[in-house]
Amino acid sequence: MEETMVEYLEKSLYEKIFLYNDLLHCFKREKEALINMDLDNLWNISKEKDELCSKIDSIRQKIFSAVHFEPDQQHLAPALIMARVPVKDRAKFHELYYTLQKLKNEIDAIRELNVRAVDHSLKFLDEIISIISGQARQDVIYNDRCRLNQSKSNMILSREV
Repeated sequence: MEETMVEYLEKSLYEKIFLYNDLLHCFKREKEALINMDLDNLWNISKEKDELCSKIDSIRQKIFSAVHFEPDQQHLAPALIMARVPVKDRAKFHELYYTLQKLKNEIDAIRELNVRAVDHSLKFLDEIISIISGQARQDVIYNDRCRLNQSKSNMILSREV
């Protein structure tokens, strides 16, 4: 592999690292926005994440075309690139790939937390709406005297409450 190709790959990997770092910060901001229920900020962060992902994909495609990968080889890209990099530069590339993988793992962990937070919030809202609308399945309803098995109306919507 010629020296200019090694420099191009190194530059491209640094670009990916910076973009993944920006993406990590987006997910951290998204987590804060989810906690604060800041929907306007969530939309802006979503747009920013889409743009960053598009840029990352663009760099990935440029790397694949520069190294002349076949479509079925793309899942093996890091290993194939390392095989083509001169031995003297491999340590540097190992470190770059390690940094990229670490960022990807952090992003994935925060993304999973954010997904769980959204899922939990949506389930909570669904339960609240079903209780208010009277569609909740409640076999036992409490009144001031005893437990009643009642399926007619929900106590939240009853005048007696």
